Amino acid sequence: MAAVFAILESCMRVLLLLLSALVLSGCGFHPRAELKLPESVGPIAVQTADPYSPLGLELAATLERAGISGATEGTPSSSLRIGEETWSTKPLSVDELARVREYITRYRVQFALLDAQGKFLVEPQTLELSREYTYDITASAGSPAEQELIQRELRRDMQAAILRRLDVVLRPKG
Repeated sequence: MAAVFAILESCMRVLLLLLSALVLSGCGFHPRAELKLPESVGPIAVQTADPYSPLGLELAATLERAGISGATEGTPSSSLRIGEETWSTKPLSVDELARVREYITRYRVQFALLDAQGKFLVEPQTLELSREYTYDITASAGSPAEQELIQRELRRDMQAAILRRLDVVLRPKG
């Protein structure tokens, strides 16, 4: 009798696994493909106005993890140029006493990818991300920390958006 229950339990697990796969594929979920840039792009140097830009440093590290080597001194390489990186935070709503209750933070980045000869592989383009958040007057000590967290999240999302854009434009067709 115990053997029958064990077989029935393993069949139920397999059925549950197959049902989960069917539901995920039916809802349009697909695992994100890894970043695949053509070999002709070669090594990529990330260039920013600020050499200590967190976005530039994170992009360089992510490209390295994806198997795209960074540029070395004296070797021709493509360059991912971050031309403009701006932040703005503005009030979004106020309460009846004209105190700010919500803010919106916008992060705007202009970038382009050039090959070793200086020709555009990806034309200059601008991406903008934004996040809204509420401001609690009674917990003002948490507001700077919340703003910093939002900026970190926006920077991470911007990095992913730039890499997706490069991937879509440069992915070999076929």
